[in-house]
Amino acid sequence: MRDVTALNWRTLRPYGGSLLLVAAVTPALLPFRLHLNILNVALIYLIVITVVSLRTTTGPGIAASVLAFVCFDFFFVPPYYTFSVARPDHVLALFVFLGIAVVVTQLVIRLRARTEEALRRGRRTAVLYDLSTALIGEAGLDQMLQAIVDRVREVFALETCAVLLQEGGVFRQRATAGQPIDVVSPNLAGVAAWALDKRQPAGLSRTRVRIRPPGRPGAPAAWNFTQGRRDRDLFLLPVATTQRPLGVLVVARRPGEPPLDDEQVQLLATFANQAALAIERSLLTEEQNRAEILARSDELKSALLSAVSHDLRTPLASIKASATSLLQDGIAWTDEDRRELLTAIDEESDRLNRLVANLLDLSRIEGGALRPELGWYDIGEAIDAAVERTRAVLDGYVLEVRVADDLPAMRFDFVKVVQVLVNLLENAARYSPPGSHVSLSARRRDGELEVVVRDEGIGVPAGEEQRIFDKFYRVEARNRPPGSGIGLAVCRGFVEAHEGRIWAERGDRGSLTVRFTLPLPAVAETPAPAPREAAR
Repeated sequence: MRDVTALNWRTLRPYGGSLLLVAAVTPALLPFRLHLNILNVALIYLIVITVVSLRTTTGPGIAASVLAFVCFDFFFVPPYYTFSVARPDHVLALFVFLGIAVVVTQLVIRLRARTEEALRRGRRTAVLYDLSTALIGEAGLDQMLQAIVDRVREVFALETCAVLLQEGGVFRQRATAGQPIDVVSPNLAGVAAWALDKRQPAGLSRTRVRIRPPGRPGAPAAWNFTQGRRDRDLFLLPVATTQRPLGVLVVARRPGEPPLDDEQVQLLATFANQAALAIERSLLTEEQNRAEILARSDELKSALLSAVSHDLRTPLASIKASATSLLQDGIAWTDEDRRELLTAIDEESDRLNRLVANLLDLSRIEGGALRPELGWYDIGEAIDAAVERTRAVLDGYVLEVRVADDLPAMRFDFVKVVQVLVNLLENAARYSPPGSHVSLSARRRDGELEVVVRDEGIGVPAGEEQRIFDKFYRVEARNRPPGSGIGLAVCRGFVEAHEGRIWAERGDRGSLTVRFTLPLPAVAETPAPAPREAAR
């Protein structure tokens, strides 16, 4: 009974307001009746009818026109206070007034309806544009879904908006704006599954489930089956593409708000379709990224096998040959021969160990798992360790080492920095002729530690100074020494992990200079350095 009364009041209120406005104008004009002719009164009533038409629908506008016609005749056409008309021209004026009033009402209401429709379309276009802009600006799936639910809740002034995605047959809440939703409820899960399977919107009320028939937005809702009670009414729209179902968009109005009309449902369906496209795009992007990662992984494996197969076989063959020779019983080896074979085994084992270490370091760099273990060390000690490890490699070369005396203790990963120095020294020896000079220096420069390794080798072609730090890159030269092309790539990964820089410079007559920098610590945090030997 209460709902019927409220409905009647909402229906009759526009009529009451329109008639009251016309009735209020009439006594206001009565004191000026002798000073106003019929044309003036008709124009004033037309203005009032126009104002009424701007605020109401056709019914109240026509009612206001008829009431204005009656008041016009009764109060302002002689004889007064009767519906009779003394002059024939006044009869024509009255009915012309009524016709013009009805036409003005129709034209104003139609124009207002078109204006409101244009404004609604403009708002809808603006909302969809803002949503598209937000979706383009967001990279991740969760960020895109959150942008969608935030925008939907803002546009429709909702209490709740959420996106539930179906993952493994279970609906999971991926984005929510407003009050949380009980996604584990069997009622909600069942209705969501039905809406997604049938590709139709559904409403979950406190007692029943209401299904809106497709293609019939104005048709009455059909009550299909009963569900458990809910704290508030929910409306669900399927989020799906032509290829696969994805989830549902769930919205809930604030308490006391009227239900969604057909236009709002249509706009919500547009939002749901936008969400489906965004999810589909994100899923396709993830699948493409996985495919690219797998392709790069296969490419890296093939390149690794191709690049290091020779380098792995060479030390293994040397170790195998030397060990087999020592195990032969029929040969009496002298102490000098035995020592020579053992030295070869030792050197080739070190070479093999360095190659395997570079491979492991490169895999950690490529996988993003490189984490320097920082500690306070003296760079001179790292240089000493690197020179000692490359003593056999640099045998037959003139090595010059210069370390400035004013270098403080620094925070770096001792093992990795030593590996960088070892790789640079080995690279200099590999590409330089025996007897040439190799220099290693360390000094302050522009607030950083600069380490320089210079050789007198074959150099690099112009424009390819930075390519030598790419994995598997080898300088094209006639007498190019064997190698895998990963040592300098490891150097770049280690240096950049220390927030440093590394680069190469071409010198005169085919020489190459490689420089790398490490950040120096602030004076306040620098510990007192331990005493060490003077620079060589």
